[in-house]
Amino acid sequence: MATSESAVSKLNDGPNRISSNSSSKACTEIKSTTSKTAAPTLARVGSVAAIESTKSHYKSGGNDEDDEDDRDEKHVGNTQSIFSSMSLQRRILTMSALSLSIFIGSLEQTIVAGSLPAIAEHFKALGSINWIATSFLLASTAMQPLYGRLSDIFGRIETLIAGLLVFLAGAAVSGAASSMGMLIGGRVVQGLGASALISLVMVIVSEISIERERAKLTSVIAAIWAASSVLGPVLGGVFTQSDGGWRWVFYFSLPVGGLAGIFIVIFLRLPRPRDSFWKKLRRIDFAGMVIMVGGMVMVLLALSYAGKDYPWSSALVLCLLIFGIVVLGIFVLVEWKIPKEPIVPLRLFKNRNVGLALTQQIFMGATLFGPTFYIPLYFSIVKNSSSIVAGLYLLPYQLPISILAISTGFFVSKTGRYREPLWVGSAILTAGLCLLILFDENVTTGKAIGILIVSGIGMGILMQPVLLCLQTAILTRDIATGTTLFVAMRSLGGSVGLAVFQTVQQNRLNALLAPLYKKYAEHKSIIDATVQNQAAIYYDNVPSDLREELVQVFVKALRSVFYSMIPFGALVFILSLFLKHIPLRTKMAKTQANSDYKNDDTAGV
Repeated sequence: MATSESAVSKLNDGPNRISSNSSSKACTEIKSTTSKTAAPTLARVGSVAAIESTKSHYKSGGNDEDDEDDRDEKHVGNTQSIFSSMSLQRRILTMSALSLSIFIGSLEQTIVAGSLPAIAEHFKALGSINWIATSFLLASTAMQPLYGRLSDIFGRIETLIAGLLVFLAGAAVSGAASSMGMLIGGRVVQGLGASALISLVMVIVSEISIERERAKLTSVIAAIWAASSVLGPVLGGVFTQSDGGWRWVFYFSLPVGGLAGIFIVIFLRLPRPRDSFWKKLRRIDFAGMVIMVGGMVMVLLALSYAGKDYPWSSALVLCLLIFGIVVLGIFVLVEWKIPKEPIVPLRLFKNRNVGLALTQQIFMGATLFGPTFYIPLYFSIVKNSSSIVAGLYLLPYQLPISILAISTGFFVSKTGRYREPLWVGSAILTAGLCLLILFDENVTTGKAIGILIVSGIGMGILMQPVLLCLQTAILTRDIATGTTLFVAMRSLGGSVGLAVFQTVQQNRLNALLAPLYKKYAEHKSIIDATVQNQAAIYYDNVPSDLREELVQVFVKALRSVFYSMIPFGALVFILSLFLKHIPLRTKMAKTQANSDYKNDDTAGV
């Protein structure tokens, strides 16, 4: 008995390591199972040894300081992943379907930016225009943590397709909207579905691949996510100026999403949960779901209002923020004590890499969305660029992100090292953010492109290794929950960052505009108009001397925003120094969760 306990307590694979004694037992089970069918699936890899090693890991606090050396040699698992067992044609079609899904999901986060003026003019509702973007962000960010657990219960493909259908329904409603209220409602529905697309694609890619192989696949998905987020405003402007008008900003997703759904259903096969629908429904932590979504919505609303519609010190913002944090605290207590299958298992945080990686994602979200929003604004003010041209100035930032994300993924896959790219990438990112303060009203295009390339290189190197660092620190059965939390923290970080940057910009503008109000008292209405719409700086009724001073004021305010981005980049770098290296698995892991699934012999064909 003592010998058995000793063997079980030595974990073979980071959080999932299995002892050599347990491995021999598991091998016997695997052989008897795999002899029945040649196609490898995730459902075939459950074993008592893995379950016991899981328990041992959590009892020991998830600390693997002493187990780093006994990794792959003793690991029990299938050397061939679901993805590698597919034919080349099926691999291409599967990745195409997943790529299209995350493309349209992330594209809708930013595509409306180029069409907001046209929509406001169409509905004569300038005061409600911000809710077109805010409603989508609220719904998608609040729901993202839920989809991991829902996909554990109902199945990955089933949950992804359900999310895709919800997303497409929201796109159809938004495109056909006859009022601003109908459009905002459609955007809420779109956001609910988009959160499934963005998060579950990452989960599925992680589940069909081994960690070494996963580095390459997730890097491609990360590159597409970054590219679509940046290209959104440009495509939005193009659609708005086309014959179809702004409605095609939403209709565009229908054929693309439909094609992605067909490919997913036909070509991607994963294990399916074996319980009946009603049993699955009873497994859902409804109380935790309601509490978490309520808390997230309150926090996100506070961040959306703060510094823009209301000051941070206003009663509304403070109440939403305080009550939201309190409700999220209650959610943690509920998850700790009550549900058998919590939405967010607290065992995740027993490994320090998990907490560090999720916290790092908050700051990364701010540094990713900050330049994406404020660089086009800078060029629209200084160069009087249209929304399309201003968006194109983001290409020197976006292209390095996509290229370096893929390159880094292949580097990690080849070497098995991910901490070093995190250090290098975060250092370059911080340097690039520091260089943004060189943007003034006289910056040359070449200089601006060079600065943006530096920031893009740093962000591109960071995109993939952070997720891999988190996934190596958790049990395979918690991959879905951990990955969806990861995506949610990035979205939350974007909201936090934009709220901070907007406050910095507004406060700086107020201070710099005060002298202009006195100097040009007769043009107060013109100055007010430029605050609401920066394009008004170049209206014909603006005197040339006032226009010149207004440009200087707005550029100084934007430079203050760029200064405020630097601490976020520095925190990303500092946190990366404390991440612990856990060697990457080279075999498919065994998980207790697999016992809840039934085999699909066509998987991986």
